[in-house]
Amino acid sequence: MISLINIKIRGRSWLPIAGLTAALCLSPTVLTAAAPAPDDGEAGSGMANLIYYNLGPSFITNYDGAGRLKYLKSDITVRIQPGSAGMLDRHLPYIRNRLITLLSSQLEENLTSIRGKEQLRADAINEIKQALDLLEGPGASSQVINLYFTSFVIQR
Repeated sequence: MISLINIKIRGRSWLPIAGLTAALCLSPTVLTAAAPAPDDGEAGSGMANLIYYNLGPSFITNYDGAGRLKYLKSDITVRIQPGSAGMLDRHLPYIRNRLITLLSSQLEENLTSIRGKEQLRADAINEIKQALDLLEGPGASSQVINLYFTSFVIQR
């Protein structure tokens, strides 16, 4: 732990400057805390510069139209190449519409099993990629790397 002494020169207190200097020079944790942590072991694979883009607000829809109403609330985030957020911003209403249609068409069995959720995740990323290729031209889908459900709640 660093103890600081209040130094006064010509009536001015130098404690803030002395404290900051001492903390930066003597505390290795300050320097290591600023270094970014490795990202899922992908730092060496060229994926360290990818960014996450939230497709929010939350998706809330009913599903499995048979019988009583059932609801799904989900937050979806995609991992994208740097510089492609503007493209997603331009087409976000269309992308959200496609995803809401996909989510509302699900059967309860698909939403409650791990295999079903994984298939839904694959279908959702395909919907986004198809939308981008349609709106921006072939190859635009390569800007979207992966899709993640950051929350997934169903009410039966």
